[in-house]
Parts: sequence; C-alpha cells; structure tokens
Amino acid sequence: MADMDLDFPIFDSLEGLAAPHQQEQFFGHSKAEETFLSAWQSGKMHHAWLLTGPKGIGKATFAYRAARFIFNEGLGSSGMSAGDSLLGDRFGPSSLDVSPDSHAAKLVANYAHPNLLAIDRPYDQKTKKFRTEITVDEVRKTVRFFGSTAGENSWRVCIVDPADDLNGNAANALLKILEEPPKHAIFFLVSHAPGRLLPTIRSRCRRLSFAPLENPVLSEALMGLDIASGDQVADLSILCDGSIRKAAELQSDEGLVLVHAFERLLQPPYNPDYESLSAFAEMVDQRGKDQRFDGFADLVHRHLSNQLHKGGGKGDVSGADLYPLAEAWEKAGSILRETRIFNLDKKQAVIAVMRMVAKASKGL
Repeated sequence: MADMDLDFPIFDSLEGLAAPHQQEQFFGHSKAEETFLSAWQSGKMHHAWLLTGPKGIGKATFAYRAARFIFNEGLGSSGMSAGDSLLGDRFGPSSLDVSPDSHAAKLVANYAHPNLLAIDRPYDQKTKKFRTEITVDEVRKTVRFFGSTAGENSWRVCIVDPADDLNGNAANALLKILEEPPKHAIFFLVSHAPGRLLPTIRSRCRRLSFAPLENPVLSEALMGLDIASGDQVADLSILCDGSIRKAAELQSDEGLVLVHAFERLLQPPYNPDYESLSAFAEMVDQRGKDQRFDGFADLVHRHLSNQLHKGGGKGDVSGADLYPLAEAWEKAGSILRETRIFNLDKKQAVIAVMRMVAKASKGL
C-alpha cells in the first residue's frame, strides 16, 4: 500500500478497493503471468503488450505488477536492449512477486517512479470531472518521458488504461510511438474492448488475454480483498461475472439497490411504467455518482446476454425470434457509448434503453 495519500484524484477509483498501482494482492491469471515471465526470461521481450478481457478482472493490476517486477529485476540490466537476456535461464524468478516493502514497489504505489508513465483520462480542475476520453496531449507526454536522459539505461514502462478511451488523434499519436519504440521501453495497453482499437495498434502488440475469474480463485479474491465473507461470497460470485471490481460495486448498498431496481423493472410482462422508469433513471443519474451509469451499462449487457443464451437454448426459438434481442444489444450499446462520449442526457438514455430492452425481452 502507498506510504502517502496522493494529492490528485485517480481515474476510475473505487472506494474500499485499492487502485491497481497500489494493489499488493493478485489472484488468478497464472497462464498470462507465465507467458510474460517466460518472455522476460528468454530475453525476447515484445515492446508492447495488449492486455484484453472484461473490466475489473485484474488487467491493470497485472500491468502495475509487471512494472514493479521490471523495475526490481531490471536493476542490473543497464545497457541491455529488449532482445538481450536479462535473467538467463531456469534460475530466474518463478513469479512476478515483488515485496511491497521494496523501493520499486513503494515508488510505483505513489506514482513516483521516474521510469513509469501512466496514461488515462485527464482530470479537469475547472469542472472537477474526468474527461470522457484520453486526449492527444496525454499521449504527447511520452515525448518528454522517453526523451529524458534520467534512467535511459534502464527499463521504462508506459501503461495506457484503458486504451479503448483513446480518441482518434491520441490513437494515431500512440501508433507512431509503437511503430518506432524507444530503447528499453515496454508498453502495457489495457483494453476491455480491443475491437475498438486501431487494427494497426493491435498488430504492433503482443496480446495477453485475461478471462473472468472462476471459483475457487474468485471466492478467494472476494475474501482476501475483504469484499465479502461467509454466505455473501457464494451469492456475490454468481452476480459479479468473474469481476472483482463489479463484486465490490455490488457489495455496496448502492450497488445492490441498483441491481434490485433493475431486475424489478425487467420482470414479465416486461411493461415498466414511465413513473418507475423515471425514478430508476434519476437513481442512475444522481449527481456525484458517475459510476452508476457504468453499473447500469453492465446490467444491460448481462441481461441481454442471459436472454440470448436462454432463448438460444430453447428448441422452439428461431434466429428470427432472437433478432429483437440482438438488435437491442447493438442499439443499446450505441446509445450508452454515445452518451458517455458526448456527455448526453443520461436520464433520457436510461429510459430509452430500458424501454428498448423490455420490448425485446417480451418476445421470448
């Protein structure tokens, strides 16, 4: 854990759950870790890694975990290139574990390591809000970062989280860097939806896929991070879709209230009245609770996924019967995405999406 509190807000932080750069515990994803560690030990390190998978399952935590490892293990790698062998053979470390008391870990936990650059949505001091996208100015910070002489003979790490939020200009600026990477540079691009990235960016990265956590690892994580205990663990592991972050969101009173209200509105005969929809939309769009809109989007996605799965398992249901659900999936996704990007009226977006989802669900 960090030795001191940061004096600036952390994007997408969640109360009660340590941010990825401060998270000391890591659960699951042993295959991804083995793949990365093998590349490091072989000396055939790719300069850019695309970490893909659903939100909240540990991708960003892995990126910072790898950064701590690189800084800690690469201390004696001065002058070596990305193609040189750093650790030799089988006598290298068997995991990416680094003591939280190490110098590298403490610096990373405080965003104070000189060889670490984190790129995410910038915070606007005037509006007291985070921007809706990662701008080109954020990516341009890499010019000064990689152009400095400090630490030029050691490894430098740039983490983009999430890369999905790069706007067009920012994506093109990052692409130019990935095409001609600086010496001793490693990039981690965290992506919840890699299909939204430029194909040319994807082609220049080595992909590392992360899957939702499953039991018993998921239950171990929920208990180990003090998110849930006792009988709560089993119930929460069903609702969170393998996402630690979603479990933490749901475990709060607000999260459970949102889930229950959503489920009540989408009960047969799928005909919610306007008054109830309006009250629910106001709950989602409550001032100072920006994370609720993301929670609502997750609920919509899960509901439509379950409906499509349920319908597909019925022998008397045809593809044509499932079309309204598939269409609702596409349209709802567009509405939610555009509402975020263009800062549109969230309340009206929630009402429109709920009506669309209810109508599509009625057909099954």
